[in-house]
Amino acid sequence: MEQSVVELKKELVENARSLIPTLREHGEEIEKTNTLPQAIIEEMKNKGTLKVLRPHLFGGFQTNMRTYTEVVTEISRGNGSAGWFVALSNIRDYMISYTFGEKALSEIYPPGKDVVLAGNFKPIKCNIKKVDGGYFIEEAQWPFVSGSPHADWCYFGFPLVDDNGGIEMAIMVIPRDELEVLDDWYVMGLKGSGSNSCKIQNVFVPEHRVSLDRLASKGHYLIDPLKDVGLYRSSFVPSLTLSIVAPALGLAQAAMDLYMERLPKAGIGNTFYSKQNEAPITHLQVAQAQLKIDSAELHLYRAVDKIDDYADRGIVMDKDEIVKVKADFGYVNQLCKEAIDLLVAGVGSMFTYETNALQRVYRDFLTMHLHGFITPSSLIETYGRILCGQEPNTYFV
Repeated sequence: MEQSVVELKKELVENARSLIPTLREHGEEIEKTNTLPQAIIEEMKNKGTLKVLRPHLFGGFQTNMRTYTEVVTEISRGNGSAGWFVALSNIRDYMISYTFGEKALSEIYPPGKDVVLAGNFKPIKCNIKKVDGGYFIEEAQWPFVSGSPHADWCYFGFPLVDDNGGIEMAIMVIPRDELEVLDDWYVMGLKGSGSNSCKIQNVFVPEHRVSLDRLASKGHYLIDPLKDVGLYRSSFVPSLTLSIVAPALGLAQAAMDLYMERLPKAGIGNTFYSKQNEAPITHLQVAQAQLKIDSAELHLYRAVDKIDDYADRGIVMDKDEIVKVKADFGYVNQLCKEAIDLLVAGVGSMFTYETNALQRVYRDFLTMHLHGFITPSSLIETYGRILCGQEPNTYFV
C-alpha cells in the first residue's frame, strides 16, 4: 500500500532524529578535519534527508517547508555543520526546481543519481560576457558556497546588463567538474559546512542553464508538472530566509541537551553548592532558557506554517506578510541566542576547552547568528516600519 503523506513526513523527521547520536559522536572529527565525513554524507542520503524538497519527478519527496524545518532541526541538534549543510542543500532543490526549465533540470537530475547542490548569489569577482548560445565566464568567484566540496552541481548569481542598460541579477547552474572549490574555509564555527569559495575560469554556460532572478522569483520558470504543487508556490524570499535560520532551534536544543547532561555531575565554584541542580540561580537560568527555546519554536513554526498555508492555497504572500514572517525568523534567531547565552553562563570554566561540545554548539550558532539574512535588529526594525505605516528599508521582500 502506498505510504501516506503524513507517514512519509513523520518517517523523514524520525530518520533525521535517529542520526543525532552518530552526528554527536563525529563532532570532534568534523572540527579537526574541517569537513563532514563522506560516511555521514552517505548516511544522510540513505535516510532521505537531502531530498526533502526535491520534486517526485527527480526522485525526491516533495514535502513542504514544515517537514523541511523539522528535519533540519533534528540534524542540527546532532551537529551544527551537518544541519547547515542539510538546510542549504535542500533549499537549493526547491530553488533549482523553481528556477529552471526541463532541459536544465534533466541534466542536473539524471535518473538514479542522488544529487547534492551548492551555490551562492553574490560574486566577489565577475567577468562574464554574452556570446552566441549563452555566456562565457572569463573569471568569476563566489564566497560562502556551503556544501561545495560535496556538490554535483552549483548555482551562482551574476549581474547582467538589461536591454535598457541597467543591471539585473541572473542565476546559472554549473556542473562540479567545471569549477574549482578553493581551500579557504577556516572559521570559528560551522567548520564542516563546506562553505568554501568557488572559482570559475574560461567556461561556457549554455542559455538554458541561465535564468533571470526577477522572473524566477515570480514563478515564471516553473515547469508544467510542478505548477500545481504547493511546495513550489512557496514564497521565494521567506523560504530563502528560512533556510538560513532553520538550524537555530536545533542548535539551541542541543545546547540544552548538553547542559542537562552535565548538570547532575556539576557544582558551582566558590559556593556551598556541590550540586548545581540544587541552586536557585540554576533553576532560574534553566527555566528562562527553556522558555526562550519554546518561544522560538512557536515563532518558527507559526511562520513556516504560514508559508505552507499560502502555498497550498495558491495565494501570493503580500509585502506586509513577508516582512512579518521575516521578523519571526529574526526573533527566533534572537531568542535562541539568548537561551544559549544563559546556558553558557552556567557552565563555568570547562566551557573554555575547544573540545567542549557546548562550546562547539555555541561557535556553530554564533557563525549562523551573524548571517546578514537573519540579523534580528534589521528584520525586527523592518517589521516595525510596516507597523508604523512606513515602507520596508530593504529590497529583499
